[in-house]
Amino acid sequence: MLRTFVCAAVALAFFASVGLSADKAAKIKTFKGMVKKIDPVTGTITMTVKVKKQDTDMDFKVPDTAKVVVFTGDDKKELSTKDGLKSDQLKEGAVIAVITDADKNVTEVQLGDLPKKKKKSQ
Repeated sequence: MLRTFVCAAVALAFFASVGLSADKAAKIKTFKGMVKKIDPVTGTITMTVKVKKQDTDMDFKVPDTAKVVVFTGDDKKELSTKDGLKSDQLKEGAVIAVITDADKNVTEVQLGDLPKKKKKSQ
């Protein structure tokens, strides 16, 4: 009887933690758009994104812990935030993707030949 109870409690704890992590992962957002302005000193990127079929300017504060990923064909190069914000490829008019976590903090900035989203097969 005790063994059944313990197994049930462990299974419940496991599935509850899986559910919470899946919920947190669902809140990660990717914003794709065109760079309008970059301030490497303050670490701020202003970009134009489409929200509900309208162009909207959004400001993102990029912390030192974020990474900047430059895609060139099949090659992928990771840069520090300071180096990435000063990169020649990150300029006005460049198409980028900004990835934020569940707390809306920037975790990654992607630029260059951005990878295409894979469609799920049914």
